[in-house]
Amino acid sequence: MHCTYAAALNTTGLQDQPTITSRAMAAQLADYGHLVSKSTINNHRNQTCRCGNKTPTTPEQDEKQATNSAIGNNVPTSEHKPAAAPNVQEVVQQSGTSESADAYTITSEKAWGYNDFCEFIRAKGQDPEKVTFNWGVTTNPAGGFWNKINNVRFKSAAEAGNPAWPVIQQAQPVTVTIPQPAPAPYRPHKLALKSADHQIGYRRLADGTLDPFHDQRAMDIFVMVCAEYQPDKIQILGDFLDMPSQSRWAQEAGFALTTQKAFDTAHAWLAQLRAVAPNADIIIVEGNHDKRMQNFVETNALAAFGLRRANMPESWPTMSVPYLLRLDELDITYVDAYPAATDWDNDTTRNIHGTRANSKGSTTSQYIHELPHLNTWAGHTHRAEITHHQVMGPRGEPIRSYSANPGCMCRVDGAVPSVNGAIGANGSPAKVVEQWQQGIGFAYYDETESWPFVYRIIDGRTIIDGKQYAA
Repeated sequence: MHCTYAAALNTTGLQDQPTITSRAMAAQLADYGHLVSKSTINNHRNQTCRCGNKTPTTPEQDEKQATNSAIGNNVPTSEHKPAAAPNVQEVVQQSGTSESADAYTITSEKAWGYNDFCEFIRAKGQDPEKVTFNWGVTTNPAGGFWNKINNVRFKSAAEAGNPAWPVIQQAQPVTVTIPQPAPAPYRPHKLALKSADHQIGYRRLADGTLDPFHDQRAMDIFVMVCAEYQPDKIQILGDFLDMPSQSRWAQEAGFALTTQKAFDTAHAWLAQLRAVAPNADIIIVEGNHDKRMQNFVETNALAAFGLRRANMPESWPTMSVPYLLRLDELDITYVDAYPAATDWDNDTTRNIHGTRANSKGSTTSQYIHELPHLNTWAGHTHRAEITHHQVMGPRGEPIRSYSANPGCMCRVDGAVPSVNGAIGANGSPAKVVEQWQQGIGFAYYDETESWPFVYRIIDGRTIIDGKQYAA
């Protein structure tokens, strides 16, 4: 076994001289007439050359080596040319880590350019437009060039020019088929059924499961009651969706990638509601949570605000709640522009989401004192209550009014992000007894008067006119 470089330094192999730098070793070899580069020394030290101390030589190579030495030929023979680095096994991973991506070293007489590397990738059966890679060229001391390519991996969504997360789409359309709905019972007055603060949304827990903010049992009961009573109107008084990812408040890791699921769930429930009450006017009054989508677009993508489908100037913007919920397909009215959004039962009874929240007393009493000549249905506080009021009119006549809140359809155990809510180190919500109540609002009305009723929902049950509804 022969190696001119190792023999010149009186050692069995260059790797046996760890205390001498490659540059110093090359200088020593130059003194013995061996003009070599530092890169060649490194190859010999790494045993990647063809003449390393562990590489056996043939008798013919030994004879050639001796002949070169005898005639004073100090040019390294072919045995001293660095061997081409073997190809790493081709396993392209989307993780993008260098340990799991492809790497190659290719020798050539001419230095490669970017297009040459693309052709090499294409020859390996991959599309260079769909992968990212690092490349470079170094001189081969034995002649030619080493063309090096590594970290070949599929482009991430961001690198490919696409969003890193899935884009929010319209809700998945749902078709609900039920038996013929019951006819509306006779009643001398019109009936409006009211719900509020569904807060449809999710938190993704550590094990990957989705923990809902809304209470599906309460929402199912509302559908049951609508199916039986066949109201003239069904009104959702705001905060139908929660949309925590679009909030200006502190974000939780569990909010990520839950918006699409919330829209799909909300649409499916609305489709069910429309199926059981085909003749009712269904109205969603915008709340502050529902408006988060508009605020989010205005804050983060102002140029996209108000964009509509081509040649449909009267349609909802594509990044709006009514469009994403497919409300037009369900013949559901959306009243926007919170906090001004209002739907009227008659000239004296308004329906809003509300802006007031009295943590230590009645919120409905604030509305009644603010506008004593109007009846007000409002959500926002998640509290079921009715306040009646009476004042004297200009001619001594009584002016009667009320303010009511139907309660909420969301969970009341701390799952909904709130001022009192909290999450643990694992991202799970703490159990909290909120000062909230679930319920359904009834308003019997004619052209001038209105009579309010609120029915509590407790643990998936309510009793209305002596009949129990449970889910």
